[in-house]
Amino acid sequence: MDDPVQDIPKIIDLILGSKNKGYNPQEVSEYYCVNLEAKNFLTYIPSGPSSRESFISLNRCYKGFIHSDRTTIHELFFNEKHNKVVIDATQYARRGLFFWIEQPIRVMVRLDLTYRSDGKYIIKRQEILCHPEELAGVFIPYLVPSLLVFQKLFFTTVCVIFGKGRELIGYK
Repeated sequence: MDDPVQDIPKIIDLILGSKNKGYNPQEVSEYYCVNLEAKNFLTYIPSGPSSRESFISLNRCYKGFIHSDRTTIHELFFNEKHNKVVIDATQYARRGLFFWIEQPIRVMVRLDLTYRSDGKYIIKRQEILCHPEELAGVFIPYLVPSLLVFQKLFFTTVCVIFGKGRELIGYK
């Protein structure tokens, strides 16, 4: 990549694992280094000599489960001093069983970049963060996201009550 701000929107489907045309090893090797480290909500690929191949295989697996029609980038920040990129995006996904329901998944992507031998930027670390209820909504729409929100509210209420109880007995 010559300019990450201009080039990353062109490869956002590759970054999010939602590329419709499949994964060409030449394209992945153009944007990702050999010892790539990748983290997301469900999986972790440690940095190593075959991590780029594992990344390709993992994304091929995702392609079979989640079909993404589009991605919207809300904000993209590039810190040139530290070679870091942060992307705020929404990925719209459909599950094979509920193919008529399109579920928005808000994601934050953090990329650490390094330089290739020709001086262009290349991704050496990728981390994708998302809310679990949005991701679960792809698998069982409406029901699972609602249950997860109620679970969060319940645990928050229990923690607040516990905190107030500690305050009553003298803990500050």
